[in-house]
Amino acid sequence: MNYDTFINKDLRKRSLPSSNHHPRLRWGLFALGCIVIGAVLAHTSEPSIETPAQTELLELNSSNNKSFTRLSQSLELPEDTLTPITISHIEDKYANWDSVTIRSGDSLSSVFTRSNISASQLIEVTQQKNAIKHLLKIHPGETIKLSADEKGILTGLYYDIDISQSLLVERINGELQTTTIEHNISTRPHYASGVINDSLFMAAQDAGLDDNMTMELAGIFGWDIDFVLDIRKGDSFTLVYEQIYKNADKIKNGNILSAEFINQGKSYRAVRYEDPSTHKTGYYTEDGKNMRKAFLRSPVKFSHISSKFTTKRFHPVLHKFRSHKGVDYAASRGTPIRSSGEGKVIFRGKKGGYGNVIIIKHGSRYSTLYAHLARFERKVRSGSRVKQGQVIGYVGSSGLATGPHLHYEFRVNGVHRNPLTVSFPSAKAISKLHMTSFKEETADLFGQLDVLNRNQLALNQ
Repeated sequence: MNYDTFINKDLRKRSLPSSNHHPRLRWGLFALGCIVIGAVLAHTSEPSIETPAQTELLELNSSNNKSFTRLSQSLELPEDTLTPITISHIEDKYANWDSVTIRSGDSLSSVFTRSNISASQLIEVTQQKNAIKHLLKIHPGETIKLSADEKGILTGLYYDIDISQSLLVERINGELQTTTIEHNISTRPHYASGVINDSLFMAAQDAGLDDNMTMELAGIFGWDIDFVLDIRKGDSFTLVYEQIYKNADKIKNGNILSAEFINQGKSYRAVRYEDPSTHKTGYYTEDGKNMRKAFLRSPVKFSHISSKFTTKRFHPVLHKFRSHKGVDYAASRGTPIRSSGEGKVIFRGKKGGYGNVIIIKHGSRYSTLYAHLARFERKVRSGSRVKQGQVIGYVGSSGLATGPHLHYEFRVNGVHRNPLTVSFPSAKAISKLHMTSFKEETADLFGQLDVLNRNQLALNQ
């Protein structure tokens, strides 16, 4: 708009007397008009905003961010003109709303009914396309926060879509409006260390680790250390791991980045790394060897070893000495048994004193046998391909057995080997082609372990 025209129109509306009669008034109004023009120009420094709606949004944003975010949802504007909505803008609105935990078999309708919200409100919510596409995917254990007035009219709904996004439905000026809230997700490194006096889990708890993190730590070193049989008092661990923050609050632990475990005086170190050849993330030693082995050290969670590998053992049922070419793991009946390596099932059925047996072939050189099973996993049959760690059956006492346990055998080229001491082949190591970049990218993580160990040593002295 031409601002001279604007001033002239304004002067005509006021029906001012002739300038010949009121020269001072005329010049006063002229000066006032110049001030108005300067003020308007000072507030219109963004030449890209041309439409009245966009101009209004800019003014609202500078004066009241809440009003701006609501209005931006109802106008069809280019994406680059929308201000991102963060949790700080609306957290005060849903903090005191009723929290409803989703039960098995729940639907949005049953949730509304349980919260005394009118059934008619469900129809209105379904018309919010951006909301209903997420609310139709609710799962047991999740939480929805709801707000309603005394008549059962929905005034607000809040639902976490995932870790980085939340859904907010608000009734504004009598109508529901939907907003997607983008959370600020950040990852920060943290560290922990501990010395084992009673058990790994107790030491890990003292170091501030939860059970999941402790299991991950054991899983990294589980191919080299038997955490049931090999752990000793005085063993220690150090690790650098991620902590995940949502806005300013820690919500969970992330991945272990690097770790060291000292078992009976021997140090094992590992770092998390994505192999450029396979694009798979795993844990590797400082010289690029894969921590993961082709076979699990123990295929079952057991309470103790009832019989070890030996060439002369008194059989508790036959009452005579004979070779025991495997290891017996005592465990509760029904405990899952996992394939110690990837391979093909070549036998599933009954086999004399072994009772229910599964035999798995792993490539051309290796095979494993699992005996005395209570039952087989239904999907595992002769000819099936199985993955490492896949459940293949359950602990029992079928065949010649005095109690529930797993009899486990490991064979190399058809020859029985002691599963507790045999050297397992490793998974694929870092190739020579990528070794230089591997060492460059992991040097800092291994260096952090050195610093943490030095600091821990200084504290203990």
